[in-house]
Amino acid sequence: MSYLDEQLDALVNAAAQTVAHRPPCGCARCRRQQGFRAVEVRRRHFPSCGCGSCGDLASFDETAIRRGRTPRPARGQTSVRARGSQLPGWRGWTPPVSLAAIDAARTAASRGGHVDALLRPFLAPGPQVYRITRAGIDRDRPLSIGMTKGNNSIAQRIIEHYRQPSRADPRVNTAIRNLQPGQILVQAARLTRQAMHPRRARNYEGWLQDRERPLLYDPNSTTFDEMALMRNN
Repeated sequence: MSYLDEQLDALVNAAAQTVAHRPPCGCARCRRQQGFRAVEVRRRHFPSCGCGSCGDLASFDETAIRRGRTPRPARGQTSVRARGSQLPGWRGWTPPVSLAAIDAARTAASRGGHVDALLRPFLAPGPQVYRITRAGIDRDRPLSIGMTKGNNSIAQRIIEHYRQPSRADPRVNTAIRNLQPGQILVQAARLTRQAMHPRRARNYEGWLQDRERPLLYDPNSTTFDEMALMRNN
């Protein structure tokens, strides 16, 4: 458990024990009051996206992730049944995993350790399509859908978005840089062939953006990664 988690739990416990200047009697009213105070402490002290209204939601999603529950992706993701004759390689999205889990898998792989099958697609090099959702914030639409290039893996690209502003898409970096790694959920596109030709991967990326309309979707732009490269040149 991190220092932030310990500090947060201490604040919640302290708030729960301070009700109307007297010890709680155990009645329904006191229990409700304790719950409201605990939620208020989490809302004020949990780092969130900065909007001022999602701190409490983010805290509960983060707690669920820490306890091993399966995080939920944003609604409206493209079904496997959506594939057609033009893009027959679509097989749906992988289950969402947190950046914290991806980072741990990346470290384990670099040391020759075991990597869970669920996390292997995020470490595979080559053109890949990925989807980012902020836990507790992006409930109806994902934040962004992007694509890796060259020998970059999804893990490397998400870490660039999160920790390397000079290499990140500025809008993605702004949206996730103040979150905890456990709040950043990532999904990989299941395609017939991984590491396919960049031109074909770009077709899937554009198709998915048009279907799902992520929050950072811009129908008049090229891909997020291309825009970042154009700005740096």
